[in-house]
Amino acid sequence: MIRLDRKATIHKRKHLSLIQRQQKEKAIVQKLLPFLEGNIGAYMPILGEVDIMEVSLAKGKVFLPKVLDNQNMEFILFDGNLKEGAFGVMEPSGPAVDPESLDVIVVPMVNFCGFHRRGYGKGYYDRYLKKTKALKIGVAFDLQEDEFSTGQYDVDMDILITETKLWRNPNANTILWRQ
Repeated sequence: MIRLDRKATIHKRKHLSLIQRQQKEKAIVQKLLPFLEGNIGAYMPILGEVDIMEVSLAKGKVFLPKVLDNQNMEFILFDGNLKEGAFGVMEPSGPAVDPESLDVIVVPMVNFCGFHRRGYGKGYYDRYLKKTKALKIGVAFDLQEDEFSTGQYDVDMDILITETKLWRNPNANTILWRQ
């Protein structure tokens, strides 16, 4: 396996052809659908991330992240209105949901290695995921697989989905419902 840095992975992800992206996202969404139920933590895709918004909106109440400061984010109910927030990402406004109220959180990633994820390096998701018992589902394209060391604060995914695979973490602390 070729080791990729974040920039190289983002470049590869952003430069998928439209047809490749549509085919890969369709395969990922088909695997993701059975797990989307209840209060769903989703995300607004940036920099070529897997786009799951349309399917998320069709399946339940959707909550999107909002960055609060240099270390913390919260999830807020998506009511159709967004405004540009931290890092140029579109964010909702309103009251935050209690992390224990989320049933599923679909987590974007830059790279993955097994059930370990690497994001953009600020730790927002890792800090938030430690506060919830929600099912943590990482979504990525196969091309994002990499080898890297994990840090002590990293939170593993319960499930990882790519266009060709669906892995269930045998060490997950979350009940993998709807198996």
